[in-house]
Amino acid sequence: MVQDEQKEQIFSELIGKSWKIFSEREMSSKLDEVLVGAVIAAYVKTGNLLIDINSDGTRHYIRFENSTDKSRLIVRVNNWSEDFVRAKVQGHLAEVIVGYGQKADNMTSVWSTLKSEMKSAFIMENEPGIVTFDADVTGGYIYAQVPLILNIDDYLKGPFDVDNEKLTSHLDAVVHSLKRYLQGRMQSA
Repeated sequence: MVQDEQKEQIFSELIGKSWKIFSEREMSSKLDEVLVGAVIAAYVKTGNLLIDINSDGTRHYIRFENSTDKSRLIVRVNNWSEDFVRAKVQGHLAEVIVGYGQKADNMTSVWSTLKSEMKSAFIMENEPGIVTFDADVTGGYIYAQVPLILNIDDYLKGPFDVDNEKLTSHLDAVVHSLKRYLQGRMQSA
């Protein structure tokens, strides 16, 4: 009889472990949506309006506009660790590119100055922390943008429970720095 109880105990433990692994794997595949929702909530909380969202299935593109000063934000989110094994080894990593844009009165001259500077600097655009420039010529916006690699686990308090205060403060700091950088470059152009 003791042996039967031990086998039932082993069976129950195997079921419990299976559910734990299943839940971790499920969470890993859903963190994409969690991160996109958290980014939207963070930027809306700082006074921006969501004006566009698009996805190709892997990369998610989000655009915001500040109703006060009409500045714009572009954000691209790419979850690097949907694969469960990779997430277990490296953590839940995501590439997040944030861009801050302002309307330029002298769009043509500012953009050509920035473009010529970028060509001469031999910048690798995908390296984290490297600020580059882009333009929406038809809309009249010049953007400063920076790629970051974030460990989503740093922003989670539990499964699907995002530390919104921490994420919001970090993303707001990125915009603050990009804004200062862009305004400085636009004044010198």
